[in-house]
Amino acid sequence: MPQVRRRGTYIYFNFTDVGIFGAVVKNGIIKRRAVVSLPPGTLQGGWLQPEASLDLIFESLLTKLKVPRSAQAVLALDGSLVLARKLEIPETIETNQIRGYLFMELGHSIVLPFEEPYFDYTLLEEDGKREIMLYAAPNEALKQYMELFKKKHLRLVAAEPQPLATFFGLDALYEIEADSNLLIWNVNATNHQLIIIEDRVPRLIRSVDTFVSTAWDVEVMEDRLHYRYQLDDENVEYILEEMLLEFSRVLDFYRFSLARDGREIKRVMLTGDFPFQEELVRRFEANFDFVLEQVPDQVDLNGQLMPKAYLPLVGLSTTQKERINLLPDSDVAPKFPLIASLVLLLFGGIIGGYLYWQTDQFADRIETANNQIQIVRTLQSESAQSAKQEVAQLKQTVEGLETTPRPAVPTLERITRYLPERGYILQFAYGADQTVSMNAQFETLDELNGFYRQLLTDTSFTGISLTSVTTKTMNEKAEVVTSTAVDPTTGQEMPTTTITPSDETKTEEPRYIGQFGLTVIPAEVIKGETNQADPEAPKEDGTTEPAADPETNSEEVVPDPANPESGEVVSTEVEEVEGN
Repeated sequence: MPQVRRRGTYIYFNFTDVGIFGAVVKNGIIKRRAVVSLPPGTLQGGWLQPEASLDLIFESLLTKLKVPRSAQAVLALDGSLVLARKLEIPETIETNQIRGYLFMELGHSIVLPFEEPYFDYTLLEEDGKREIMLYAAPNEALKQYMELFKKKHLRLVAAEPQPLATFFGLDALYEIEADSNLLIWNVNATNHQLIIIEDRVPRLIRSVDTFVSTAWDVEVMEDRLHYRYQLDDENVEYILEEMLLEFSRVLDFYRFSLARDGREIKRVMLTGDFPFQEELVRRFEANFDFVLEQVPDQVDLNGQLMPKAYLPLVGLSTTQKERINLLPDSDVAPKFPLIASLVLLLFGGIIGGYLYWQTDQFADRIETANNQIQIVRTLQSESAQSAKQEVAQLKQTVEGLETTPRPAVPTLERITRYLPERGYILQFAYGADQTVSMNAQFETLDELNGFYRQLLTDTSFTGISLTSVTTKTMNEKAEVVTSTAVDPTTGQEMPTTTITPSDETKTEEPRYIGQFGLTVIPAEVIKGETNQADPEAPKEDGTTEPAADPETNSEEVVPDPANPESGEVVSTEVEEVEGN
């Protein structure tokens, strides 16, 4: 849960793919700081790899910082591991029930790219809606860090998203305005992060890998990392262009999908220890009209000068009204282990004395057991009566559903007419209250926006909303092999198809998946199938009067509202969409 920190002495750590930054902070003042470099492959996108040398390297950093045993530690979690998403919470959910609601809905109505996540949230109250910003990370990655800190006798008390720590650090230096639209571009040696802050609330966090860690020869000089590039210059040109292209994509996505009231990004700040920063700035200024504010190499924090690479640690040490902690409460080490041990010992003594005393009360226990048996029998009788009532209610519900059928197939037919040539419906759910939720895949954002606008203009649907847009990559070249196998039970031959991605290509094409929600007007959908409600309603591709085929078309009689006994035969064939 959001919490206020931090008084006392804490040790802050920021793990990157090329090094580990650490600082000892007492009451918000940095006492000591240090950094160590990591061999290539020790960390990849925030995941700790099984490297034996990591223990020795981390131990050397603790020695430099003079960290005592059982010190309290706080971790800045790599942005590649953290997912940030804005969600709307039902008004019936109380504030103290939000965490329980999220536990129930994660993996069901709230779909994340990893299972059993560790999560936290920030409550938003705006535009008459109850919304939250959800932050989640895979529990396997966090458990790696918790195990490492436990081996070093450190008490890990919090794990915050590194992009949020960067924003807090900039806020401590520049005092970000309350009504500003800010884009923070945090560029490091192996990845870059795009963080959009609107009214001091993160709206989008996008982390993209760039250079591999083996591309750099890293040295530690004083308290900074120095990089020497080891690969060819053509790769640098390509990666810089990809970084600028990703900046443009995030900017367009914010403008067309996230921005409220037509708001625009007013301020762009560049931070991080990227070795090719000068060339990146030159290309940025040649392609964009924004004024790019660059954080200087040395930042001044209350009279203390330090390299800008320590900015996330500065953000971790600042006092904030609300903080995000992705570490689960059950895994936080106790603050007072000696007191906890004494309390457990005391409870153990009390329980032992109680059991010893109970040996003289055996007769009373038998009487108590008999009373409990009578209570159980009473509860069983009441439970049977309750079960009968539930069966009656369920029967009533089923009868109600049978009398009010939902036009699911006509609705799906109508929606698929708006899909582009290579657009697909991935998931489709039709609710009892005439609500539809679906996931659709598109080649480009323009196709996604076009599909969204078409739904908005259809009078058969109301409450159309685009709740989220995610990106995934697809390998377009694959080898398809079909073989046959004999079923040992029936002796019949069964075809087996194997799809293997081709190793000859490394090109991956992006796909955009939009999550939509809408409410169906059943009468309008049924009329729209016969083109009675709107002469310009969308029709199937091809001829306007499809030929009847008794083997492939099914027919349904739709009653005329003016004459209930008459009906018109309409086609309810669902268009077959080619699988992805």
